[in-house]
Parts: sequence; structure tokens; C-alpha cells
Amino acid sequence: MAKRQFGSVRRLKSGRWQVRFRDEIGERITAPDTFATKGDASRFLASTEADIARGTYLNPNAGQKSLKAWAEEWLMRPGKKPASVVRDRQGLDVFMPSLGNMTLTSITPLHIQRAISERSKEASPSTVARDFAALKALLNAAIDTDQLGRSPVRGVALPTFHPPERKAISPESLMRLVREVPEPYSALVLTASILGLRWGEAIALRVRDIDFKRGTVSIYQVVEELEGSLRIVSEGKSKAALRTLAAPEFLLDDIKRHLVLNRKADMNNDQALVFLGPRGGILRRRIGERILRPATIRAGLPGITFHVLRHAAVSSMVDEGVHPRVMAARAGHGSIKLTLDLYAHVSDNADREVAAALQERFREFL
Repeated sequence: MAKRQFGSVRRLKSGRWQVRFRDEIGERITAPDTFATKGDASRFLASTEADIARGTYLNPNAGQKSLKAWAEEWLMRPGKKPASVVRDRQGLDVFMPSLGNMTLTSITPLHIQRAISERSKEASPSTVARDFAALKALLNAAIDTDQLGRSPVRGVALPTFHPPERKAISPESLMRLVREVPEPYSALVLTASILGLRWGEAIALRVRDIDFKRGTVSIYQVVEELEGSLRIVSEGKSKAALRTLAAPEFLLDDIKRHLVLNRKADMNNDQALVFLGPRGGILRRRIGERILRPATIRAGLPGITFHVLRHAAVSSMVDEGVHPRVMAARAGHGSIKLTLDLYAHVSDNADREVAAALQERFREFL
């Protein structure tokens, strides 16, 4: 029995040649372009048949939607967190004036590079890198959905970014800072500093999350602040962000002191927040900054932020020789590499200890 012919080639009244075929799911496709000769049309048809056989075929009519239209569809896909939608939309919006009306298949690496170069004139390297990450994810998703064969972000050069050196904070300096923070917020700063909590995790702690008998603090929810609105969600930045941490006795004592002094009426209300704003509502980040900034100046530690305190907490575990997997779990990271790359500052004391150990190891051979 003769093999069924794949597709067809026919001559149009214009004298050009048209190609038609059925794709892997049986949909009838007309090639978007016509050909000057029958040979050119036949070669295109043969190449298409081979691509379908290899599983590398892309519908030639795909990728014709604009970048802006695809971005809206991508941002609204199921499972994407509201905070991620806001962040990615902000990153993508800066590219829409130059790229938004272009079809996906018409965007080339040169277009992307020009857009990045223009963005670099008005934004810092770290901001450009953040915006580019959203654009890269958008176009990679177009590949995953068979709208693009190759990503136009390949080979794009970004401005050089040198992360600022994170400051190490000694226990003495940290306690000096905590003493300068006014009530009722000193316990918040101490809790975030010792446990390495994110801002949204620390201000979302409830009375029920502090287990004084077991000596633990649990992160079961976080506060999200999106475009001026606050909401409490029972999910973290990642699955690993929801965690239970063993807490030192002195921290638990200070949290108990805080509750008795500032939250006594709600100590038996499991759902009550441990830390509240000046008007009894959820704390906003700007309030936290207004409280912390003057305290850092009084303590002789200007420039310290809540995020720096988180870094210091993780770095202190490095100094204590804590296993990287334990560090990642306590930081709420799903990856050990992420913890070490972002937060593991090597102190001068730790470095000198290595040198001393090497001196001792080779002493008898010198």
C-alpha cells in the first residue's frame, strides 16, 4: 500500500505556489507565505514534515499575537500570586512602549538589546536586571507554549551589577540597636533579627504562632502590601517559607514581656496579631522604617534596614558553623544555594580562624 502523501502544493492564479498540510493534531494549516517556485514550496513541505516527525514543529501562524497581548494572558495564568503579578507587571510595563505592539515572532535579540540599553539610561543595574527577569520569563513561557522556537533574549548583555556589601552586625551592636527602638516595637526588631524573618512574616505573627511551652515560633501566614493595600495570606514566598523555628529562651521571654506590656487584652486570643501599628491595625512597612531609621542612628548603626537584619541573622549561623541545610530551612529558602549566595557573609573572625587552623595543620612540617 502506497504511503499517503504529506500535504499538498498548488499553483495560484498569481503564479506563486501555496503549501497546505495537516499538523500533528490533524488541524489543516496553510503556510503563511507563498513561494516563487514549486521546488521552494516542496522543500518547505518536506522540512515541515521532518519537523513534525522530530517533534520540533511550530505552527507558522503561532506567535502572531503582540507582546502586550501575550503579557496580559501570561500575567493572568492560574497559580500566579498577586504579589508576583504586581512585580512582573511593573517590570514588563517599561518595555511596552518599544516592544508591546510587536508580534512575538518579530522580536529579535537586537530589539531586546536596544530596549535594555534604553532602560539602562534611566534605571540602576539592579532595577534593569529585575525588569529583564520578567521579560525573559514572559518570552520563555512563549517557547513553552509553542509560540516561539527560540527566545529573543539569548545573548542579551545587561549592565554590570555589583551588589552592595552587606554589613555584619555583632551581637553587642544588635542589642544596642534593640534598646534604642521605642516601645511597642523593640520586640519586633529583636524577633526579626534573631530569627531572620522577612518583614511580612514578622508582622503577621499571631499569638497562636508563639508556643512558649515548646519554645518555637511558627510562620503560617504573611502580610502582603500591594499598591498601598494590605492583606494577610496563608501562604509564603515559597513552600519552604512556611516553617516552625526553635527560638532561644531570651527571645521568647522578650515576646512574653511585649505581650504582657502591650497586648495583654489579646493574650488569650489565638488569632490576634502580636505586633500592631500605632492605630491598632496591621503595621505598614513605612511605619517600620520610620521607627527603625532613627534608632539605627542613635545606636551608631546608620543604614541598617529590616532586610539587613535578616542577612545578619543568617550570617550569624555561618559563624556558628550551622549546617547549610539547617540555615536554608530557618531562612525559609527551598535552596541551599540561594541561602549561601544571598546571605552568607563570611566574617573576618571566621576567616582568621581558617588561617589559624591551616597554621596548626602544617606546623610540624615547617
